[in-house]
Amino acid sequence: MTLEKKKKEYINREISWLSFNERVLQEAQDKEVPLLERMRFLGIFSNNLDEFFKVRVATLRRASTFGKKAVDPMDFNPKETLDEIRDIVMKMQEKFDKTFKALTLELAKEDIYFIDETKLKPNQKKFVENYFEYQVRPYLVPIMLNSKSMFPPLDDNSFYLAIELGYKTDKTHGAYAIMEVPTTLTRFVEIPSDDDKRYVMFVEDVIRYRLRRVFAIFDFDSAKAYTIKTTRDAELDIDDDLSKGVVEKMSRSLSQRKKGQYVRLNYDKEIPSHFLEFILKKIGLKNKENAIAGGRYHNKRDLMGFPDFGRKDLCFPPMPATQHPVVSKEKSILKTIAKEDILIHYPYQTFTNLLDFLREAAIDPNVRTIRISLYRVAKNSQIVNALINAARNGKNVIAVVELQARFDEENNIYVTQRLQEAGARVIPGVQGLKVHSKLIQISRKEGNKTVRYSHIGTGNFHEKTANIYSDISLLTADREIGREVRKIFEFFESNYTRHVFRHLIVSPFNTRRKFMDLINDEIDNAEKRKEAWIILKMNNLVDSGMIRKLYEASQAGVKIKLIIRGICSLVPGVPGLSENIECISVVGRFLEHARIMVFCNNKKPLYFISSADWMTRNIDHRIEVTTPIYSPKLKTEIQDYLNIQLDENAKVRIVDKSLKNEYRKPSKGLKPYDTQTKFYELLKKKQ
Repeated sequence: MTLEKKKKEYINREISWLSFNERVLQEAQDKEVPLLERMRFLGIFSNNLDEFFKVRVATLRRASTFGKKAVDPMDFNPKETLDEIRDIVMKMQEKFDKTFKALTLELAKEDIYFIDETKLKPNQKKFVENYFEYQVRPYLVPIMLNSKSMFPPLDDNSFYLAIELGYKTDKTHGAYAIMEVPTTLTRFVEIPSDDDKRYVMFVEDVIRYRLRRVFAIFDFDSAKAYTIKTTRDAELDIDDDLSKGVVEKMSRSLSQRKKGQYVRLNYDKEIPSHFLEFILKKIGLKNKENAIAGGRYHNKRDLMGFPDFGRKDLCFPPMPATQHPVVSKEKSILKTIAKEDILIHYPYQTFTNLLDFLREAAIDPNVRTIRISLYRVAKNSQIVNALINAARNGKNVIAVVELQARFDEENNIYVTQRLQEAGARVIPGVQGLKVHSKLIQISRKEGNKTVRYSHIGTGNFHEKTANIYSDISLLTADREIGREVRKIFEFFESNYTRHVFRHLIVSPFNTRRKFMDLINDEIDNAEKRKEAWIILKMNNLVDSGMIRKLYEASQAGVKIKLIIRGICSLVPGVPGLSENIECISVVGRFLEHARIMVFCNNKKPLYFISSADWMTRNIDHRIEVTTPIYSPKLKTEIQDYLNIQLDENAKVRIVDKSLKNEYRKPSKGLKPYDTQTKFYELLKKKQ
């Protein structure tokens, strides 16, 4: 495939991801979004970019060392991609800095002011001196640097002050030092005032104000601090030593991650060139293209926790999770599920429903076994506490814990140990496959038979992210689905057992084949001049095989509507290729995380929800579960949800080859509505 044809048919996944993150930045620029929330969107943008460099840029750097041989399924050259990433990131950094400056000016209009160490009033100086002495200084550990000494390893979860000490009358530098700004410190320090104005100061400016105090034993009369932040390669290398346990190998790999190669250095553009060269040499960042100049402040992801100063009028209005209208009518959630299937929509409906599902099972004398697959859970997880309670009550608890959930590995090791101590059986994933499914099954003795109550969802069992991620859970007592969920857990327990699935779609066994068949059915109907359409909602659409099949469907006349939050390597709207495909993206207050697939099926629509995006890893290299929705009532519920997002007046961005992220224009005279608020209001009415 020629490069020109490749670019026509596919969007580079990395470039598409950067386009998604620009949509996050747009939320910070959107004046319809409350002011303090716009500041927090800057934090989300920054956090996203950090992870992108840790994982994707690090992977591309590894690939680029092997010459021009591409590892991307779309066959994009890693070196060219890295160059393109750098150009885009530099432009986005400029937009970010301008947006941050604009927001500080808008905050000032609301009498909320950022101040630094040069703008303190006399009474504020006294406060900052005391705050530094008692709240900050005890945590500071400065390290003196020289050309011969070892440079300290830099943690990419923190940021640092690179300090140059010297004399005001002598332009040559006297000494270098580096000092971590500990993550235990409050990043934003509210400074008291004698008027109605609110003042806030970055904690590093508090340190700057008393910097010479830290180095009082020297006779230097000048101390200047420049913020730097590094990002390391976060990929784990896990050895195949069979003599070691899985937990031991994972623990060793995690310690190696902290020593991963540096892939990026963000630095204050005011830092002297000789000092920057010194740092680059010490950390071994040979390619200066990965050193990115910025403003005075880094680690802007902390803006996600920017204080509200009691100004609720500058924040999103409260949107408390509602009770589920069916569940709230019964004392027993298991009895409710026995009567009818239930969908729970997070964060619009309370996560407590799922906790109650496990809590009830933990104390129900007729419940024999609880099985669950865990990918990410909260620290001090209530889900894990419910499982521990169940084990202590004599239930047979079997938990599949995926130890390779990126950035959650340490917490999952801790969860494994807690569950084992309580008497639960823990299965540490499946060798060669990540367990990404969201499954629970409760086996209950009812008369002479065992009834299986199953959960299949799109999101993690994580009560914190359930407040900000838009996900769906199916709770069902359907016998056929229950039997097949049981088969999946049998596979976890004995990996050599291969099962046939007639209802569930399970990666890596039948996901690709089943969805190809469903698309082919739509192609056949279109060729017979029957109604044919597909709606797909997911986080990422990357797999080249699925994209080619969607192109084939488009060319056959199948109408395809895509709602893709993040990466979309498919190019919509290209004549002769994808003219029947439209794609939008929803980015808002909540992170769109649900995966939904709907197929026309000759006017008898088939509905599915899934844990899997259409990425090669999710289809071929993970345990993922897609479940059909059989209840007509729940099908209508899902369609209502999709209709709100697909409506021409919804606030969405158009995804196309240009990657301009233009807002879709609403009908003349109408203002675009927020899809998430509208769906919340719909569920609230049902309550």
